[in-house]
Amino acid sequence: MKTLLKKRQLVLATLVLALGAAVFVNWYYSKPDLAVDAQTVTQSPAQATVSLGEEEHLGDSLYVHNPYSSSAGEYFAGAKLRRGAAHDEAKDVLNDVITDSKADAKAVSDASKALQALANAIKLEADCESLINAKTGSECLVTIGESSVEAVLGGPPIDSAMALQIKEILLQKTGFGPGQVSIVELKG
Repeated sequence: MKTLLKKRQLVLATLVLALGAAVFVNWYYSKPDLAVDAQTVTQSPAQATVSLGEEEHLGDSLYVHNPYSSSAGEYFAGAKLRRGAAHDEAKDVLNDVITDSKADAKAVSDASKALQALANAIKLEADCESLINAKTGSECLVTIGESSVEAVLGGPPIDSAMALQIKEILLQKTGFGPGQVSIVELKG
């Protein structure tokens, strides 16, 4: 039994050493050769590029300037943050009504229905945004109101076929009529 245990430990130690040697050899032959005097980096993070003198290495990362991402990304981040805060505030108000011991049964029932409608709207907004993002490849923000739905799209301009696909997604998911759906392109 002891010899079997010693053999297993010996095999395990050999495998660990072989793995360590393989990792070292991989690191040694794949480490980047950075020449400090030849490296130049631009200052703008949105347009940063790295130049390593005259030779380029396959797989080097480059930052590409995307004119649709900087201002659109900031808009969508802020809008989604504001929308989330509004949803949270409405949820808190409805929960306060539901948990209030002085509230009558009708108010609690109405608040429960409104809370369920809010949860459904939040889920529908997320589902619509995911589908539109998958179809168009651009970021979007969907806002569902009581009687309408609005989609704000950032990125390249949308054509009529893409607008029709987006409208179809919104109509199918939300159940609103064609007059209640609006699509807005984010400019600048």
